[in-house]
This record gives sequence, C-alpha cells and structure tokens, in this order.
Amino acid sequence: MEFAKAGAGVAVCGIRENIERVKAEIEAMGKETIAVRIDVSRWEDAQRMAKEVVDRFGRIDILVNNAGVAIQKNDGSRVGVLEITEADWDRALSINLKGCFHCSKAVIPFMIGQRSGRIVNLGSMTAITGDVSSAPYVASKAGIMALTKALARELGQYNIHVNCVSPGMVLTRMNRLVSEASIQAARSGASLKRIAEPFDVARLILHLASDDFFVTGQTVLIDGGKTLC
Repeated sequence: MEFAKAGAGVAVCGIRENIERVKAEIEAMGKETIAVRIDVSRWEDAQRMAKEVVDRFGRIDILVNNAGVAIQKNDGSRVGVLEITEADWDRALSINLKGCFHCSKAVIPFMIGQRSGRIVNLGSMTAITGDVSSAPYVASKAGIMALTKALARELGQYNIHVNCVSPGMVLTRMNRLVSEASIQAARSGASLKRIAEPFDVARLILHLASDDFFVTGQTVLIDGGKTLC
C-alpha cells in the first residue's frame, strides 16, 4: 500500500488468497496492480512471477522479499531445538532463505538489462540476538543477511542496490499468537517504548528502494532501539 501511494505499479505476490484483497484495495486507490499466486520455495513459480510482472509493467525496478514463516507452538512461543523436526527445518529454510534467493535470481536478469534495480530483503533482529524465535527461523534470517551482502557485492556494478531490513516484533498476523506478556516485554525493552506497526517497516523499505539512497549491502535494524549494536 505504501509503494502504491508513492506511485509505483505494484505486483502483489504470495501463496494466500488475501493477495486478491490487497490488489482490490490498491485498485480502489486508482493505482495499477496485479496479483500473482506464487510459492516462493519453487523456482518455477519465481520465474513465472518475474515473467508476468514484466509482461504487465515492462520492467522490474524493485523487489521486496517479504515471504516468511516461523516455527512456533500454538501459543506463539519458541519451539526448542530438540522438538524441531527435519520438516520444520526444511520448511523454514525453503520459504525464508531459498525463497529470497529464487525471487532475486528471477528478477536480476531484468535489472541487469536496465542497469538499475533495488532489492530489499526481510531479515530479523533475532538473527543478531538469537532470542525469541526458533532455530530454523533464526538461521534462515541470518542467511538472508549474508545473502544480501553477497548479492550487493556482485550486483553493484549494474547499479543494483541490495539491502536488508531486520525488524524486531511487528504487530502482524505472524505474531497473532504471541502472549500479551511477551508483547509488553517487547514494548518495555524498546527505547521508543512501542512495538512496530507494519507501516513502520514499509516506510523504511520504501526509503531503501528510492533512487537517491546511496547504500548497498547493509542490514538496517528496525526495533525501536531494542537492539543497539
């Protein structure tokens, strides 16, 4: 929604049906948009996504790698390492890390052809602190931060900027099961004494994707000052 307000044509890509609802909301704003159903863990889906976007808009200027899952208990708490199954591990790494790689690889040829592009990946504060989330999630987000550096180093010669945004707790659907006590603890532990809303993260991503932002290969924490490093 923030990108649409800024004047971008938006491709809403995801595996859930709610992408159609978001598409309708953007269309109601009078902005150009499409919805593409995609499983980011599948290379074929990523290739199809890139083709559909280029067919509609003629180019790809910005990619936001925002797909992600967390391995949680029913109350939203951490799953201990001895409880994590191989399937849990594979699911988290396939969607969070491999999905980021797939979508980046699918759009990079178009960005190279344009000699410009912006890729913003979603990491996590937990990749730095190791706390809160389960091991597969933490490992996948640390991998995304490292992948960001590798892509930035390789693609800078084509004027492609690659950065990572790493939030702390954000009040999204993923955290719907988190206890009120955990939310209060996150709020009190932040220097700004509040928890991020989705628009806080969206505005930072929009800033990193702008043409006048001379930064690449960096991870920017957005957790209200909880992690100071």
